[in-house]
Amino acid sequence: MKALTAAAIVLATLGLTACNTWEGAKQDARVVGDKTVDGTKKVGRAVGTGLEKAGEGISGAGETVKDKSE
Repeated sequence: MKALTAAAIVLATLGLTACNTWEGAKQDARVVGDKTVDGTKKVGRAVGTGLEKAGEGISGAGETVKDKSE
């Protein structure tokens, strides 16, 4: 009987721990998902800014070459 009671307590404890762990895992996944979206937006803005500056540089270089050829 004592072994059965001990086993029941262990199983109940494991069940509650698993439930708590699962909730924590879901919450962590939500946080990581939110951070991933924010990070993706930042990367997109950085790439857009880099392309804009590269375009300005190419335009300026083209004008310089055009001026020297005249």
